[in-house]
Amino acid sequence: MKRAKPPIDFATATYAELDDYGMGMLVYDSAELSSILRGHLLIERILETLIANSLKRPDRILEKHRLTFELKVDLASALGVLPDSHLGAAKALNGIRNAYAHNESHQLTLNELNSLKLKWEPLQSEAYAVACKKGVAEAAKLSIIFLHWSFLNLLPQAKSRHAEA
Repeated sequence: MKRAKPPIDFATATYAELDDYGMGMLVYDSAELSSILRGHLLIERILETLIANSLKRPDRILEKHRLTFELKVDLASALGVLPDSHLGAAKALNGIRNAYAHNESHQLTLNELNSLKLKWEPLQSEAYAVACKKGVAEAAKLSIIFLHWSFLNLLPQAKSRHAEA
């Protein structure tokens, strides 16, 4: 696992120090961050679709107001389109995303990734164990893929796809 870089003081750091710090974050760091952010975005789009499918006039809420991810999770749950089994994982994903958003030196842990697990098949658990041995970035990627699949199955078109198979 990478060592956390100490926070940098933007008020006193030189241009070169800030550039080095920025390039380290933007170019060289956090493959797991990309998985978390992209997964968060995908899950958010699924939540918006679930909410929109449940409302008579979804544009009055989803297009006119800037709803937070957490509010979308709670709204989808209140509407009955987000099962309780998915509620904790969605909130855990948002917590991980927020940890990165508010602390640039946040280091993702396997414990955090374990909070994203839903009912995994034995093969998924085996694949995750292998990914964990390769590092947190691989484990993040795989856990986000599995989480995405679980959320995709909540969409009506996913149910019809399974019926066709």
